[in-house]
Order: sequence, then C-alpha cells, then structure tokens
Amino acid sequence: MEKGSVGSAVLKSVILLVLGALVVLGIYFVFSRSRTTGSEESYEITVVDEITTTNLEKNYPASARKVVELYARTMQVLYRETYSDEQQDKMIEVLAGIMDDELLANNLNFAQSIKNEVKERKSNDYSISAFVVQTREPDEVTVEGRRMCDVDCLFSLRQGTNGTTANYYQFILRREETTGNWKILGWTLKEEE
Repeated sequence: MEKGSVGSAVLKSVILLVLGALVVLGIYFVFSRSRTTGSEESYEITVVDEITTTNLEKNYPASARKVVELYARTMQVLYRETYSDEQQDKMIEVLAGIMDDELLANNLNFAQSIKNEVKERKSNDYSISAFVVQTREPDEVTVEGRRMCDVDCLFSLRQGTNGTTANYYQFILRREETTGNWKILGWTLKEEE
C-alpha cells in the first residue's frame, strides 16, 4: 500500500508542478502583452502631426471662425515648431485648402510665398505666442450673390526676448458655392479699436 500512495503522491506533485508552471507562464504572457500594448498607446500626437493629418475633405471646419482658427494655428506651428520639408508642404497644403480659389488664382506662388515668409520670420526669431479668434458669430452679407463675412483675429507676435506686439487682422471669408464651406478670400491689418 505504501508503494501506491508514494506513486500517487509523486503523480500529484508532478501535476501541481505542471499547473504551477502554467500559471507562471500565463502571468508572464499577460504582463508582457500589456507592456507592448501600453507603449503603442502612449504615442503622443505632436502639434505638427495635428496639422499634417488634417483631412479637409472629411473634416472641414464647421464655421468661418473655425477656418480662421485653423489658419492661425497652422501659422503658429509653422513659425514655432521644428518639422521636415515634407511636413511643411503638408501644412501649406492645409492652408491652401482653406483659401478661396480667387485668392489662390491671384497668388500663383502661394506655397513658395508662405515658405519665404516662414523662413524670414524664423531667421529673425519671430513666433506667434498666442492668437485669439473673435468669439461672436460673424454677420453674413451677400455680395454679388455670394455669402461673405469678416472674422477678426488677434495675433501676439514675439521676437526673441524683445517682447510681444499685438496685431489685429480682419479676415474676409466667402462661402464656396458648391460645398458651402467658408474660404479665406483675404485679410488686412486692422487698426486697434
């Protein structure tokens, strides 16, 4: 009888060892899998990524104010951040996508003029430290059968450590006939009120 109980005790010990090994292996896989998933989820989208991944065909700004906000945000990123030439081209494509066709037709070198402006401003250590788009909804008017509006925006422009200057701009926007989207037709420096 002792031989049978020793055999069953050995068998029980082997089964318990195998089960213990399976539990340890299972815990190892759970922790190693969650570590991999955690690092994938912790990828942070940069402000440059936010602009370069903007898809205007699927997610066009819903109002004239939002169009001006996208313009101001893009210019702020172009002035302030570090990015590749390809990323700069994508950001300028976003800017071109919110411009009225008439503005683009009158400025055949739109992309190059933006690049030149940004290069000059960066070389002189300029940055847009902040911007504020008007909070009230703009008044719409009809001009030659097209819906138009004005949106004001305040830019705080900083040059190195020399302080900040406030620049008020008035953006003129026109509603596109085919899509109904607001597009920037132009802008002008506005006198302080």
